[in-house]
Amino acid sequence: MKRIAALIAIVVGALLLVLGLIFLIAAIANPQRLLNALALAVLGVPLIAFGIWVLVREKQLSADTLDDSIVELARRSNAEVTVDQVVAELGVPDQAARDALDLLERRQQARGEWREDRKVYLFPGLKESKVVRRCAHCHSIFSVAQPLHKCPNCGSTEVELVRE
Repeated sequence: MKRIAALIAIVVGALLLVLGLIFLIAAIANPQRLLNALALAVLGVPLIAFGIWVLVREKQLSADTLDDSIVELARRSNAEVTVDQVVAELGVPDQAARDALDLLERRQQARGEWREDRKVYLFPGLKESKVVRRCAHCHSIFSVAQPLHKCPNCGSTEVELVRE
């Protein structure tokens, strides 16, 4: 509904602005029309600006636009966020935050979990995981900082990179 109202405001504002330009051209022959031209332009420009502002704000609050900001917020917040945190940090209405978090849940990028009396959204893809070298035979673990092609404990050449 807001989108339709914004589009109507833009169309009406554009019509008023065009009429103002026509009156401005006509003011060359009759200077009394200059006041009408200015009045029409003064009415048309704010209507166009308001309509554009509503459309831009609606786009900013859409779930598809908010999801990237929420993932970035989760990255800064140890891979978990709440609706209240999204509302406070991003300055969006409660319903827009819920819609975006529900979208992330449907895409399986986030998982909702109830803690006490609030829902916390976890982002498993953002959790840090440690990579180590592990020997396939003796299961010894070594740092990835040192290049190993052979296990120093058992001599096996099957040393692989694994996530912990």
